[in-house]
Order: sequence, then structure tokens, then C-alpha cells
Amino acid sequence: MKNRSVVHRKGFTLVELLVVIAIIGVLVGLLLPAVQAAREAARRMQCQNNLKQLGLAFHNYHDTYGSFMPGGYDVPVNYPMGWVPRIFAFIEQGNRWDAMESLYPAYNQNRSPYRSHDKTNPIFTEPLDFLVCPSSPLGGVASDHPVTANFPVANQQATLHYRANGGAGDVNLLPSGGTHLYSTSGIIYPTSKVSFGGITDGTSNTLLLGEISHSQGWSSSMIGGFGGIKPWVWGYYDYSSGDYLTIDSKSVLWPIGYRGSFLTNNTPYRSAHASGGANFSMGDGRVNYLSSSTDLIVLKALATRSGGEVIPEM
Repeated sequence: MKNRSVVHRKGFTLVELLVVIAIIGVLVGLLLPAVQAAREAARRMQCQNNLKQLGLAFHNYHDTYGSFMPGGYDVPVNYPMGWVPRIFAFIEQGNRWDAMESLYPAYNQNRSPYRSHDKTNPIFTEPLDFLVCPSSPLGGVASDHPVTANFPVANQQATLHYRANGGAGDVNLLPSGGTHLYSTSGIIYPTSKVSFGGITDGTSNTLLLGEISHSQGWSSSMIGGFGGIKPWVWGYYDYSSGDYLTIDSKSVLWPIGYRGSFLTNNTPYRSAHASGGANFSMGDGRVNYLSSSTDLIVLKALATRSGGEVIPEM
């Protein structure tokens, strides 16, 4: 009888296969948070770069005109645009400014894309990357503001995730007895004309712009009001009685990340960044990330330009 050789086939047992799958699952579980953290770090860096560009544009505007632009003034149109189009020439958006002027002379002072004019023109609906925080779940359109008869294109116009600093919300308030109080202690506020020389606290100790790019946790009334995250075409509103809604500039009254109720002019700075803080451009052009644990007293001190406060090293 011939001996038959035994053939040994190479392969995996079921147990071995399950062990390998389990190891791969563990490795993927360890890798995903690292990938997500790296992506968020890149998004936060892009957000900081946006603020760096905006800060430089503000500086170039100041160098040209001798002061920063006002946060509002009297013009013959309701809900005029604010500071954003004024920096177009200084942030490689001169063609956009020219396109506005081709629609109507002195467009920035005489037209309101918010509600009355050219609402769906691509000039105002095309997202501007330098105004959008890539971490924001809202993307490049305005906000999660509900569409109503008064806000027919709220979810179409291009967003603004950065607001200018109007000052501390409990310092140098105007108008006396008014219903829409605003601070004159910052850099950009109604009828302001602040120059570097007026920032006696030092430009490195004074906020210029801050991030408001996330509305999670706000009530529907907060989101639906003018205090929510609005398009860049919604600059301010003059009630002709000394009262102003400050839409693209804000006064500091609440901590970073605050989720409670607030008035239009005091929308709190906040973001969707993983650690819960927000990015800020300082008066000297430097960009800082301030955590949600930043003391409110310190934040208010950073919001004033000439309060004489002692600011701890950041």
C-alpha cells in the first residue's frame, strides 16, 4: 500500500481572524480621534489666518484714512452695510467693490442688500472664505436664522463669522436712557473714528475683531433676532434717536461661549472649536485664541481701548 503524504494547507482559524479584526478595530478607534484632532487644528489655524488677514486689512484702511472706519452713521437707507465692504480694496476684493458701484453709485451708503436691494445678487450670496470659520457647522451662508417675510434670504446671503469690538458692554454707554445701548469704549462703534493714537491701553492689549461662528444652545429668539449670526451685508441700524443696532460689531458683556439670553448689541463671542474658546485679532494685528474660561473681567478689559486696566500676560 502506498503511503499518501498529508497536505497541510496554510490559513487562518476563525479565532485568529476574529483577533485580527479586533486589533484593527482598536487601531482605528485610536486613529480616528487623532485624525479628527489634526483636522480641527488645521481648521482653527485657517480661522486664525482669516483674522490675521482681516486685521491687516483694518491696518491698511487706517493707514489710508487716518483712523478705523465707524461702526455706523446716518445714511439715507435702512440697514446699511458696515465695515466689511470698506475693507474690500485692502483684501483683494476691489473687483467686488467695483461691481457694487456699477449697480448704484456710492452703493455702500445708499443701498441695503439685507432687505431692499439686489438681495440674491452673487456679490452678496457668494461666500467669502476670509469671513468664514471652517469649523462652523453653519458653513458659508448666513446662519440658522428662520426664513420669514422680513428675512427672505437669511439662508442665502454670505455669512460673517467675525465681529468688530465695540467695547465693554457696561462702560461708556450711549444713548442715555436709550433702548439699544452701545459702548463707546472699544474701536468700532456708531459714529466712531478711532485711531491708533486713541488706543492708549496699547494695541496689543485691545481687541479689534472676535469670532462669533456658532449658535448651538441659543434659543430661537436669540438666533432669530439681530443678535444672531447674520450675513456681512447686515451692518447696523440707526433709529434716528441716537439708538443703534450694532450687527457687525459687538460689545463685551458676557463670557466667551455664553449660551443664555442677550441683547442684540452684546452677542457673546463663541465658536465651534473643540476646546470651546474663540479666536481674536488684537489691535496690533496679532491673533490670540482665548479659552471659554477667560475671566470676564479680563475680557472686558481687553475690549476697552483706554481703560487703563492691568492685563495679565496671555
